Amino acid sequence: MNSEIFLIIICYVILGFLLVLFNLRTNFHWLVKSSMIILTTFFYIVTYNSYKDLIGWPTNDSLPDRFRLVAAQVYEPNALINSEGAIFLWITNMDDLAGLSTPRSYSLEYNKEVHERISKALVNLKNGIPQMGENIDENKKNIISSVLKKEKTTTVSSKLNFFDMPNQLLPEK
Repeated sequence: MNSEIFLIIICYVILGFLLVLFNLRTNFHWLVKSSMIILTTFFYIVTYNSYKDLIGWPTNDSLPDRFRLVAAQVYEPNALINSEGAIFLWITNMDDLAGLSTPRSYSLEYNKEVHERISKALVNLKNGIPQMGENIDENKKNIISSVLKKEKTTTVSSKLNFFDMPNQLLPEK
């Protein structure tokens, strides 16, 4: 069972309990009643945020280190509609079932260099060559040293590399 589904079930059970409790006439102190209302509001927010993971909206989390590219969509920046552009990737983590697990949607900021690499990988993917990707954090060591030195940190730039997926070796008969 997914943790998001489990979280939603718990939220609704607690919410139902609170509604039954307040529908009955109680003599609780107003602090208890107001704290229950705040707690109920908190569960609404948690439930709303949990639905985003369940319905397939792209996540802004960092990409896995190794992944299999399933599909991609690139939206270039457009000044006419005031769009900054975005890159959407549908990938599977190579650590889960060797890249054969359920795909997850990721959203990246538009980058021309990444756009070119993804375009080449999509051409290979359309030609029937499975594509594998690597996410290499270039500034991983620099961020740790800058935090230790209490310097300003900038956004982490990551480098995406795509290559043909190696053939799987089958066991001998």
